[in-house]
Amino acid sequence: MLKVKHYYVNVLDSPEITPFTIKLEKDLSVSLKKQEKARKELEKFITILKKEFKEPIWYIGFDIIGEKFFERFIFENGGFLEIMMEAPLAINAHFVHEDRAEKFAKALRRTLKKILPKKPITKIFLDNVDIGSEQATELKVEEWDKLKKIREDN
Repeated sequence: MLKVKHYYVNVLDSPEITPFTIKLEKDLSVSLKKQEKARKELEKFITILKKEFKEPIWYIGFDIIGEKFFERFIFENGGFLEIMMEAPLAINAHFVHEDRAEKFAKALRRTLKKILPKKPITKIFLDNVDIGSEQATELKVEEWDKLKKIREDN
C-alpha cells in the first residue's frame, strides 16, 4: 500500500464565534437569509486568507451532505481546504508538506484574528489552530457529530 505523508490544520469553532457559521432554523426563509449572510462572510474570510497566505485559493464547490454544509477550496501550490459550515463550524486544511501546513496555520491565525470579535474566548480559539499529521487524530465527521449532539443537548 502506498503511504503518503499527510499534514493538516483543523479548527473547531465550538464557541461559535466565526461570522460564517450556519445555524439551522425551522423557518426556511430565515434559514436561507442566514445562509446567504454566512456565505458573504465566508467570501470576506477567503479574501483576507488569500492575502495572508500569499497565494491564490480557488473555490471548487459546495455540498450539502445530510445536515452538513461543506465549502471546498484548493490552494494553487498544493493542498485543499474544507469548511463544514454548520455549527459547530470546522475548518480542515490538508497538505503533503509540513512547511505548507505551517504557512497555512500562521495565515489562518492572522486571518481569524482580523475577523473574530475581540473577546477572551478568541485567544483560546486562536491557540487551538495547530498542525497535525497522519499519526495524530484528525477531526472526522463522526467526532463532529458527537460534538454537535453535545451542543444540542445543552
